[in-house]
Amino acid sequence: MSTEAPARRGMRVGGALLRYRVMAILTGTMLVLLVFVAVPLQIWAHKDGPAAVIGTAHGFLFIVYLVTALDLGVRWHLVKLGLVMIAGTVPFCSFIAERKITREIRGSA
Repeated sequence: MSTEAPARRGMRVGGALLRYRVMAILTGTMLVLLVFVAVPLQIWAHKDGPAAVIGTAHGFLFIVYLVTALDLGVRWHLVKLGLVMIAGTVPFCSFIAERKITREIRGSA
């Protein structure tokens, strides 16, 4: 019985880490597209469509990103959890945070 509990705990962390990694990459990609493609198109080419679509998609994915970060970091210090959550709002930071968190969790497991 005691050998199953750590294995299950590792599976839960592994699943939460995978969900977080996927959402960090998706959220980061959508934010980069929004900031560096859609918004310039909106400003300089007066095309509102890409910004509306990508902005809405990023907004939805960001909410899911927050939930997956909370699921993964429920036992973390609040400052660390907050920084990981905020990483989805700054271009390229979600990629950096994802890499750091993955190394940290895999290194301790």
